[in-house]
Amino acid sequence: MDSSAIPVFLAGPFPVVHSARLDHEESNVELDVALLIGGLPTMLAATCFPLDETWERVELALESGDARLGVAGMPHHSEDELSDESYPSAYVGLECANGERLVLAHIRGSDAAVRPEVYARRVIRSILQGRTPAELGEPVFDE
Repeated sequence: MDSSAIPVFLAGPFPVVHSARLDHEESNVELDVALLIGGLPTMLAATCFPLDETWERVELALESGDARLGVAGMPHHSEDELSDESYPSAYVGLECANGERLVLAHIRGSDAAVRPEVYARRVIRSILQGRTPAELGEPVFDE
């Protein structure tokens, strides 16, 4: 096994609930995605992205049926004028019924001493208990 492999922790499948608002004037999509976990909706993401051919692929994936929740832990390097530290972060996404994998959120933990895989396990456990990614870490906006 490749020791550099990134562990992804999976749970489910769960029913997917989503709503989208397409703004053709601004050419963007506002998307909310939740999973029904134990019969209760758990919000995973509220996001906005460009309205292009990607939207059709995302919509097909979300409508394809139940999805598995996936969380992968990665180090996140934070640089400022005073320090260069590495914090744990987690990518939260879905493995949809049609095989498509969607990354919905990227959050960063606040304790630099926690290993990324430990943080990812905490995140998935907490989501399964009804908490949202937004409650579990600081959002990271990947560029």
